[in-house]
Formats: sequence, C-alpha cells, structure tokens
Amino acid sequence: MDKPPPIEERLLRLLHHRSESLSRGEAIGLPVEHTSAFYLPDDPQDGDYSYTRDGNPTWTAVEAQLSILEAAPAFAFPSGMAAISAIMLTELRPGDTLIMPSDGYYGVRAFAAEVLVPFGIEVIHWPTENYANAPTEGAKLILIESPSNPGLDACDINAVVEQAHAAGARVAVDNTTMTPCSSNHSISARTLWRCQTRRPCPATETCSSVMSPHGMKAQ
Repeated sequence: MDKPPPIEERLLRLLHHRSESLSRGEAIGLPVEHTSAFYLPDDPQDGDYSYTRDGNPTWTAVEAQLSILEAAPAFAFPSGMAAISAIMLTELRPGDTLIMPSDGYYGVRAFAAEVLVPFGIEVIHWPTENYANAPTEGAKLILIESPSNPGLDACDINAVVEQAHAAGARVAVDNTTMTPCSSNHSISARTLWRCQTRRPCPATETCSSVMSPHGMKAQ
C-alpha cells in the first residue's frame, strides 16, 4: 500500500475542498440538513437520498472531508461505540482471538466481556504501555487505543502494526483525544481500521465517530 500524502498536503486539500464545489450564492459554511425524508415523486432509486438514516448531504460532506485527513475512505457513525463494535463484529468470528488494551475505554472492554466472549471469542487484555510485547501470534484482531482513555498511556503504533501484520493479524486503532493531524501514521499491508471517536470536534459538542479502512484508497 502506498504511503498517504503528507499531512500538510491533506490539510491544504481540506481547506479548499468545499469551495471547489460551490456555486455562486451558495453558503460557504456546510449547511445542516434538518429532515428525515427526501422528496422522491418517482422511482426512489433515482435519488441520491431517500431517508436520512441511510445518508444525507451533510453526512456525505463530512465523510468526504474526513477522508481527506485520513487519506482513506471515512464512514461516519453516531457514536464511538457504534464504530468500534462494528469493526469487531465484522472482523471476528467464534474461535478467533482479540487482543485489546487492559487500560482502554471501559465501554469497549465491557462490550468485549458481555458480547464477544459469550459469542465464543477469546479476549486477551494487555497494558497499552507494553503493547509491543503483546502475544500477537494466533490473534485475529489487535485493537490499539493510543493514547488510552482515561490514563493517556501511549504505544508505538507503527511498531505494533508491523508486529501484528507479521503474525497475520489485522489491526484497529482507536483514540478519543488525538485528531488525524496528530496521530496519522503510515501503514503497509492488510486492512487497518482507524476509529476516531469524538476528536473531529470536542465531545462536549457532539457524540460522533469516524471509521476509516486504511487498506482502501480514498476517492
């Protein structure tokens, strides 16, 4: 997989992303769509949007802008737990092994204990500051949370990713406090999911998340 463009180049693209598609008289700031349904008098398949749960213009624009920062496709979720649980339920099957931080976000650890373990998935907890020594051999998915929440311990993400890939495992990286500008990293080989919970903007203003599969190229 090619290295993503430098973050400075992505920030410059982001700066001009909306203005490049504006027509004269349109709002410079991204309008928020306050509707649940869209007018489709004929075949609903002919419209870009039908029901806001499936997508709306604001949602599409936010994903497009975040994909520039991530240098990968971006999929918006209403919460961090929605994004990270989607990753785990997609990647894991009964009999698989998940390695996750013992000091990570409590909601994710509770989800693993209450949902994944009864589902037949082995869960190994490992401290973030010592993640480079986690037993990756035989694991299906390695979940990294760096910095950890709430302790803010960190690990060398690239080193853990390389170790995981050498063992044949996939990797998901989650964090609450750092933006793509601060935590983006170059990855080669296999799909890497990255889940940014809340830090596109402060958690006190929104509850949202973006998930990016770094094995795919942004459009």
